[in-house]
Amino acid sequence: MERMTRLRAIRLKYGISLVELERHSRVSNQYLSALELGNVSRTANNEEVLGCAIDEIIRSRKSSLLGLEQMIRQYRGHLLETVEVEKGEL
Repeated sequence: MERMTRLRAIRLKYGISLVELERHSRVSNQYLSALELGNVSRTANNEEVLGCAIDEIIRSRKSSLLGLEQMIRQYRGHLLETVEVEKGEL
């Protein structure tokens, strides 16, 4: 059994990269890594910042999944048709 912070376990379980967490927390991925490894002191501020970042990731993913769900409903039965896609669309 491996010991790790709860944040790291959650991040790995749900496929949250350090880069994604960095984007939502505005904390460098190097500092995030140090926090996860226990090389930086745990503070109430760090807990708050990271909790809010995870909340933002959840909101972002919910929105993205809702869009996916709508698109799948719209194109069900036509998923393998060829389409033209603008570079910025993906």
